[in-house]
Amino acid sequence: MRRDDCEDLFKRIPQVYHPQINLILRGQGMITVDVLVRFEPHYVVLRGREQGSTDEGRAFFVPYEEIAYFRLERVVKLGELKEMYGETGYVDAEDALLKSEEKAAAAETAAPGVEAKTPPPTPSPIGPSDPAAIARQNLLDRIRAARANVGGATGKIGGK
Repeated sequence: MRRDDCEDLFKRIPQVYHPQINLILRGQGMITVDVLVRFEPHYVVLRGREQGSTDEGRAFFVPYEEIAYFRLERVVKLGELKEMYGETGYVDAEDALLKSEEKAAAAETAAPGVEAKTPPPTPSPIGPSDPAAIARQNLLDRIRAARANVGGATGKIGGK
């Protein structure tokens, strides 16, 4: 990948989504971007973490020719993707369905003669949407489960 290509992609992807970008390297390694620092003539400077590592906040100096592709680590709607390339006004089928359901629900609860307002979005009860936080929590859950299994097995010495 060339410098111009990398810069263009980072400019197209809204900055709020940069921490959800994974750089896939030619050797199939992966770097999860935390913060993009700068584009140098032959490499990009960023802070992030390597695939399979929980070590966050590491500095990376990645040559452009080593980057195979970018991956946005979340579900991306077609409308969002088109918007990154300047196409506006596209509405996904699932968005249209959700909006029509919201309007119907608002119309049912609104008093006659009063215009219905769309309700404000509610925060997700699922938890953090940061891939690093999710990976950290999954790792902690596995460690706790492994310790519980080991503690249960070693607590019975000699079959007593």
